[in-house]
Amino acid sequence: IGAGCNNIASGNRSVIGGGQSNTTNSSYNFIGGGTLNSITGDYSTVSGGYKNTITSSHSTIGGGYCHTASGYFSTIGGGYRNTASGVRSYIGGGKDNIANSTYATIVGGENNSTNTCASAMIIGSNIVADRECTTFVNNLSIMNIPTSAAGLPAGSLWNDSGTVKIV
Repeated sequence: IGAGCNNIASGNRSVIGGGQSNTTNSSYNFIGGGTLNSITGDYSTVSGGYKNTITSSHSTIGGGYCHTASGYFSTIGGGYRNTASGVRSYIGGGKDNIANSTYATIVGGENNSTNTCASAMIIGSNIVADRECTTFVNNLSIMNIPTSAAGLPAGSLWNDSGTVKIV
């Protein structure tokens, strides 16, 4: 424990850099600072923030407020009240997002859920995924679409005088 008050690092080779009332009771963890952050899984990191909790191994919370990372290898970058409970799930930021499926990604926004759809990715707000291996967005704007199919691989989009086509 480097500094702060009421910090408890009872896990083997765990470190708390500072802050207040941070705890880790498992091995090889790091809490940089903040208040009321806790880690109970091994090899995990909370960089800072307030009331962030990691209950799985190999997980990371960058900062923010009231996050829970309970999926093995899960990551939350920041924001407010996000939950990464899927294995290898990721939430970049935002508010009240839930990545509860394997390899789920929520870039940001609010009130999103991957709804147990593996490898779903959400960009936007108020989206509930309903298919695996799919990207969900509120609106999509594609800029600089090629105006010829020449040289494009199969599945590519191109603009044929205002009509979008697929190679």
